[in-house]
Amino acid sequence: MIQMNLHQISAVVGGSMVGKEARIQGVTTDSRGDCQGKLFVALCGEFFNGEDYCQQAVEKGAAAVLVANAVEVEVPQLIVKDTLVALQAIATAWIKQTGVKVIGITGSNGKTTVKNMLFSVLSQKYKCFATQGNFNNEIGVPLSLLAVKSDDEVAVIEMGAAQIGDLNKLTDIIKPDISLITNIGDAHVGRFGSVDNIAVGKAEVYEALDIDGKGIVNLDSPYADDFKTKIKGSVITFGQNVAADFRLVETTDGYEVITRRGETITIKLPILGLHNYMNATAVLAIALSMKLKIAEVQKGLHEFEPEAGRLQVHVVNQGFKVIDDAYNANPTSVKAAIDVLTQEQQPKVLVLGDMLELGDHGQRLHQEVGQYAAVQKLDEVMAVGEFAEDIKQGFGTDQGVCEAYAKVDDLIQHISANMPTKGTVLVKGSRNMRLERVVNMMVGGEV
Repeated sequence: MIQMNLHQISAVVGGSMVGKEARIQGVTTDSRGDCQGKLFVALCGEFFNGEDYCQQAVEKGAAAVLVANAVEVEVPQLIVKDTLVALQAIATAWIKQTGVKVIGITGSNGKTTVKNMLFSVLSQKYKCFATQGNFNNEIGVPLSLLAVKSDDEVAVIEMGAAQIGDLNKLTDIIKPDISLITNIGDAHVGRFGSVDNIAVGKAEVYEALDIDGKGIVNLDSPYADDFKTKIKGSVITFGQNVAADFRLVETTDGYEVITRRGETITIKLPILGLHNYMNATAVLAIALSMKLKIAEVQKGLHEFEPEAGRLQVHVVNQGFKVIDDAYNANPTSVKAAIDVLTQEQQPKVLVLGDMLELGDHGQRLHQEVGQYAAVQKLDEVMAVGEFAEDIKQGFGTDQGVCEAYAKVDDLIQHISANMPTKGTVLVKGSRNMRLERVVNMMVGGEV
């Protein structure tokens, strides 16, 4: 973590220093957490002012505070115009001081999975840091960088975006050496306005690379050619496209990757889904470009730990399993989950909650995933939420059964009274639907 003195930090942020010199052993924005020896940065929002919590941070051991207005505390303080801008500047200075190679990851789906895969793989050779939790926005990214240790060699940084321009700001902070867009889909289309706009926004991670940088491009994407034009440095491609530098091929035993040099690499993952093997192919491309051995990559992919709620398999009994994919949902990830379910034991049942942040496209996109579930011949769909009837309409009456529930509690009550004893149930929905309650009930009998 960051180790600087206040004079160094003051030079970076351009603020004025009040009080004596102090050595900083980390940065925090949370006065409720570990503040010992750290610089407390008082961020301000619409409904809070971090300056109100400076004294609490000092009582918990903060060595200094960074504020926009002077406060009454018995530790040194740095006074700046904008504390968030200052936080970001400190993070940029620190990551430059460490000299780590920074890998920036974004995309509509798979960011966190790729991050975890990369951490597992790169840790086979390097001392590696990766974004913790969902620290992928304008506050979380600098805090992630400030958690990088001076002896780390690689930092894997996940970045999210809500609108065009967001990734420009984040890449200005992290200065990536390698950039990856996992894919482009409908996630957050309500914020961006269109999928084309999403592609424009995501492409900012490639534009941030300098001449020595590497852009890892999904060649299956309809935006691949445009992405390649944004990259000033090297371009490395992956996908199922026959022209990809790292080409994913499905075999009778699983999946393998054929490299541009003609090598054939078998990969095994502790997680289901073609889309996750695509994620692994991107990881393979990055890792081999960083001089890892094939055996190291294979070991790291085999051992990586998926996030909770992302295609986790729970075997309830010999003939019945529940697949927990309730962490989040958007049209692309729902279709990928349906593809996974089609390979499982019948009856194949999808529990599907609302996909949020789709704006005016919500009704149409929910109908589309309902139709996709019917085309893939699922035996039953249990839709829940505001768009449940749209999913049901899309599913139609020609294939299986689709039931619509307005509330999750109603769905849980129905499943509890009609608990399946065989087949496969896959549970999927946006985070705010909290469909892990359905999983918990089916697996452990608790909501």
